[in-house]
Amino acid sequence: MHYKNLILTTFLFFTLFQCNSTPEKNQDLKLPNDVTFSIKLTSIPQELIGETVSLSFQFYHCPDTTSKECYVPIFENKLEIGKIKSNVTAGKTSFTLPKDWTHFAIRMIGIEKVHGKFSPGHNPFWYSPADIAKLGPNITKEFRFLSQENKIPNRIQEEIAKKFSPILVFHKDKKYLPSNIEKYSKFFAKKEYPLPEKDIRRKTKGQTTWNYVDFPDFIPIENPTHLYYHVRYAQSTVSGTQSEALPGFRDDLNYWYEVGNGDMVISYWIWYDWNEGPTKFGNIHQGDLESYALLISKEGKAKRILLTGHDHILLDTDFRNINSIKNHPILYVAKGNMGADGGNPTSAYGGYTVKLNAGNFLFNYISDPWDVFPTFDPKESILVIPADLSEKELTSVKIGPGTQKPNPNQMEKSSTVFVDARLMVKQRIQKLVMWEEPGWVNQKAFQDPDGHHTVDPSVASFFQFQGRLGKHPRTVLKIAELKQYGASPENAPFKTNIEQHFTFERPRMERNHTDREGNYGPKFYGDDSTPQK
Repeated sequence: MHYKNLILTTFLFFTLFQCNSTPEKNQDLKLPNDVTFSIKLTSIPQELIGETVSLSFQFYHCPDTTSKECYVPIFENKLEIGKIKSNVTAGKTSFTLPKDWTHFAIRMIGIEKVHGKFSPGHNPFWYSPADIAKLGPNITKEFRFLSQENKIPNRIQEEIAKKFSPILVFHKDKKYLPSNIEKYSKFFAKKEYPLPEKDIRRKTKGQTTWNYVDFPDFIPIENPTHLYYHVRYAQSTVSGTQSEALPGFRDDLNYWYEVGNGDMVISYWIWYDWNEGPTKFGNIHQGDLESYALLISKEGKAKRILLTGHDHILLDTDFRNINSIKNHPILYVAKGNMGADGGNPTSAYGGYTVKLNAGNFLFNYISDPWDVFPTFDPKESILVIPADLSEKELTSVKIGPGTQKPNPNQMEKSSTVFVDARLMVKQRIQKLVMWEEPGWVNQKAFQDPDGHHTVDPSVASFFQFQGRLGKHPRTVLKIAELKQYGASPENAPFKTNIEQHFTFERPRMERNHTDREGNYGPKFYGDDSTPQK
């Protein structure tokens, strides 16, 4: 038999064997024929008194979550709760289970008035066949409403934000340095654009359009750097992130906080007016929000750092594995290749490159995109630093592990140098801006420890806006210009692109992203002596 035919025959046999031997998800489960659901709604907010509420029960046959027909329910049932009269109500319904279902969700309808302010928990709430087999024919489900206010006092949030604000390192000829979004407040006007046909929100939420803001092309003479932040308890949950949930049902306005062990996460967002891409040919767009987050102990000590970029988690590692000065992490912002100003990804290490994948061999050959991270060098680089960092603290900056003992697991030999960085300072972070919970902006407080949700008018519209910040809401390839215009960033802190999940996922494990050539992982391993006190 010809070699190629042998391979083909073996492949077909293996495929058929897999198809014939893979059991259906429900096949071995003892599911009841009929189920009765007793639904309870508790701690109902005052705003819902008089509103008519119902529940939808939807079953899906979705063994392959990428299938086009996957998100059309095979069976639906509805329970009318009626008008809400008090802070507790209940209802009951019974029905026959459909055959061959893989995903089942209960969704509460009619609570739009409190969306983003009070969470009933996961909505929709998902069950797997195994869940129903375990629970049996009589199931009680409680939806308990919780305020989505941040229970950490503003004073503590501000102290943490100031304590861990970054020292940013740029190539000396970097064109776009971090600026601020408030300068666009007078030009804020929400617009709509059609979602791409493949966008999963068309299936899961029935959305055909999404929002964006088209900012004017201007850069004022005075363009100070502001840093945006959000502090929360590390133990937080977003609706739609159950392991049983179908993809695409995540609801970034429905989340809740739990104190847990007291650990906190502070997320920072750095705003750039433009992204000129890792190459002159691609991913150019108006507006750019780059992010990093720290896991902080309840005592206020940094435990881990997480950085994102290019729709990936670039690095998640121990805070001792990076350089810092008095808790301020030293972070490096990349230029691009072929003279491009760069896509502004942020790394915890300098002096290295990562070659990015442009999508296929031809695009890699034509554009050859790179992230080129600067070195900590007074001759080649400049700094944007926290306002309260003194010249004295920059006279001898430790760069490298500086460990007391060599680490046997060290990935590469990394020497430690001390740099006088006083002449590297280009500008300072003039303002730290706390990102308020979107649904509570300028609303009367319910349980907030500060007793208010007052927000400066210059940022209120941005905090409440869901959509893309910039005139390029969709990726467009313009062959005549040999340029690709990428999508402007989703608004923070509740982003709906691939990077979004880090906002509610605390830094937690050793991980880094590897691209076409190179990775963003640790360049050294530190210990307690590495952070510069």
